[in-house]
Amino acid sequence: MRRRALLTSLASGALAGLAGCADPDTPPEALTAGATREFVASSPDAEIAGNWLAEEFRARTSTTLSWETPPGALSAYVARHLHGAAVDADAFLGVTPATLATARDRTDELFSPAAGYDQVPDIYEFDPAERVFPVTRSDVCLVYDETQVEPPTTFAEFFAPANAPLTLVPDPRTDALGRAFFAWSVHEFGVQDACERWRTLLNAGAHLVPSSTAARTAYRNGLGALLVGTSTTPLFAARDRLPLERYRVQFLDGDAYRHVEGVGRFADAVNPENADAFTSFLLNPSVQGRIAVLTGALPVVENAALPEDFDQYVRIPTATVSLDYGTLADSLDDWLAAWQRTVTAARA
Repeated sequence: MRRRALLTSLASGALAGLAGCADPDTPPEALTAGATREFVASSPDAEIAGNWLAEEFRARTSTTLSWETPPGALSAYVARHLHGAAVDADAFLGVTPATLATARDRTDELFSPAAGYDQVPDIYEFDPAERVFPVTRSDVCLVYDETQVEPPTTFAEFFAPANAPLTLVPDPRTDALGRAFFAWSVHEFGVQDACERWRTLLNAGAHLVPSSTAARTAYRNGLGALLVGTSTTPLFAARDRLPLERYRVQFLDGDAYRHVEGVGRFADAVNPENADAFTSFLLNPSVQGRIAVLTGALPVVENAALPEDFDQYVRIPTATVSLDYGTLADSLDDWLAAWQRTVTAARA
């Protein structure tokens, strides 16, 4: 597929919103998918990713795709499952290693095994039971304003109190990217040392923001000069004609944390065949390329059809760090509890 210029491809307007929920009498040409609000939305003024996916999926398959974005995201469906209620959706888009790990035993029968894992490189797979397909990946790093701050180059320097009042970081309790950054800090320092470093940073005035979307908005509106974000953040800055000197990328110790999100088909899906078709659709090279443009998440297939100038706005780390599902399943809940105790005690 011929590449188009990135800024041109982002210039189209948003389509009308879609919403809905599954019903036992849903016709076979329909599909209901749950998703995180961040995935089906996008940054200000951009075409809404969820709307484009729904329109494109219908154009290719004659299947109507409706989105659900319940509070709590995947945990809402876990709760329905645990109470013996119908999940009332066919699939969920936005499953991360952390959300799957923290729900571990409670999701044993929530998703069905998927087929076609050979379409995705092994490095991006994270579900040992092969229920969740990787769909996107992100390199978690720092974004900084070079006119205001000299960015830290190491993880240890990031936690130094001096830059804390200029720093925005998503809350690991409520945000997937913030949780990934916290897991990375535990990988680097161990849980006790990491929690103490977070305590020091927050006590020194760092801004703990409920979501990565809110953090990006606050940063765009002038709050702070250091943002925990992703390597594709300059892409949206260029699209929105924001000053690029305020959207530089810094990798800590030359590395980034690899954050992967995937899609899973619910075991009691009303339309399982449509759900499987949706998974295949999401891995199509042209769809992977469009998702990258609309969300800033990187493709998980090697032949994604990206715009010709995409690489101009995306930075590549020397290496990526990630924690495997087993480690997260065994320890993440305890790590988050330790973080909560440390931060709460410090602010009491």
